[in-house]
Amino acid sequence: MRLVRLFALWIAVIVGASQMSGCAAVVVGATVGGTAVALDSRDVNTQVDDSALRVRIVSAFNETEAFRNQRVKFVPYNGDVLLYGQVDTQGRADEAERIVRDVDGVNRVFNQIRVTDVANFRTRADDTWITTRVKTLLLRDQDYDASGVKVVTEDGEVFLFGIVERPTADRAIEIARNVRGVRKVVDVMQVQ
Repeated sequence: MRLVRLFALWIAVIVGASQMSGCAAVVVGATVGGTAVALDSRDVNTQVDDSALRVRIVSAFNETEAFRNQRVKFVPYNGDVLLYGQVDTQGRADEAERIVRDVDGVNRVFNQIRVTDVANFRTRADDTWITTRVKTLLLRDQDYDASGVKVVTEDGEVFLFGIVERPTADRAIEIARNVRGVRKVVDVMQVQ
């Protein structure tokens, strides 16, 4: 039901925006951003804190030349940080974790960086498709409201974030495991 209301609100904003003059890109961007905030189960202050944490982590990595040719990605969620991607040595994976742990505001670090070649374009495109498919199936589920579950895919591994009840977490894991191309599901959800 919540999803139907959000969709109706989204349509109303788009229709309303089409009646006003101004920059359509700003309206669409605000609509998408507003929908992302509305679908997130965390309060807005926590979302803002995670955005600030993201900026501090980016700054910390920008100060380190060693990661210029590596693929280190991260997602802050509720003060926890998922590290993922590919590096050429275990030492670099450990260093990336140390950098993130030293950033003010980080609670826990989930280091899922792999020591391997950097993922190619085809692998990243497949990961995008897997993420889209998992998110779609979560939103379509009639029994559980998994709209607040965040999905990140890297090299066929699906990482699930969110603050949910145990049955919702279990259902999200089950859905993700059964999507074609998924090699592994990593649960970093916080259960209420």
